[in-house]
Amino acid sequence: MDAKKLGKKIKIARIEQDITQVQLAEAIETRQKSVSRYETGAALPSLETLEKLVRALNRPFSYFLDDCMS
Repeated sequence: MDAKKLGKKIKIARIEQDITQVQLAEAIETRQKSVSRYETGAALPSLETLEKLVRALNRPFSYFLDDCMS
């Protein structure tokens, strides 16, 4: 999985929802630093965290996986 592409999608979805990294972190029960690392591609979220992101950002699972599986 391409962490940078996934991170870009997370960031775009967060901005479109008009929420901060802190608000997203609270919604998915993690720290703001973790959200930042996901968005920059420095870290990949676990499957459990990705499921929380799907719900918090109101996107289908496929939104995050399309074009990231290379």
